[in-house]
Amino acid sequence: MIGQFRIVLTIILAFFLLAGCAPTIVDSNLQPQQAIYENQPPDVMSDIQKELVTVTVQYYGFDGVRHQGQVVIHKELEQDIKKIFNVILENRFPVESVIPIAHPTIQKKGPYGLSSDTNNTSAYVWRPIVKSHKLSLHALGLAIDINPRLNPYIKGSLVLPPNASYNPLKSGTLVSNSPVVQEFKRLGWEWGGDWKQGTMDYMHFQKIDKKTEAWIQTYRND
Repeated sequence: MIGQFRIVLTIILAFFLLAGCAPTIVDSNLQPQQAIYENQPPDVMSDIQKELVTVTVQYYGFDGVRHQGQVVIHKELEQDIKKIFNVILENRFPVESVIPIAHPTIQKKGPYGLSSDTNNTSAYVWRPIVKSHKLSLHALGLAIDINPRLNPYIKGSLVLPPNASYNPLKSGTLVSNSPVVQEFKRLGWEWGGDWKQGTMDYMHFQKIDKKTEAWIQTYRND
């Protein structure tokens, strides 16, 4: 009788583990001061940093385990990010990692963490647009890139990250009917996978609304 009880108990414990009750792996747990202000380029603008917040999110990695990460984003988009990552989590859309650029793990990849060879999902990054001197919307906390190696930037022969490829059938890849893409669009975000004129940026989502439009013009002229 005791032996049967132990077998049943083992089965119940295994069920809860398979159901997602295993411990969450913490990929990033920085304090806001660290995530927003540390390890930044010397020309970063502090008045932009004051508009940023750090959002703790959860997602399933490609290992099938639940992870915790953080997104540094403009404060106006905080609630959007929470809703989007709820969809990512509920649909078990796999994400490699979600780690702020200031994190030591990302800093190792290049000066100030600026490396095109990454599959990390991140939003705020103090940098210009590719092949331009104009500030990227990432520098203003108004854009996010998801799984870059699976959802590359493609313009002619230029592919970023290097050697990345876009395969809509591969897990972690963003396509137009993906619940993740649909949630971004429902919330008013623009997807780089819809862009035309020879440029596709499948990893990229951005949002400019009435609250941020005038603020953006302070730092860049479109």
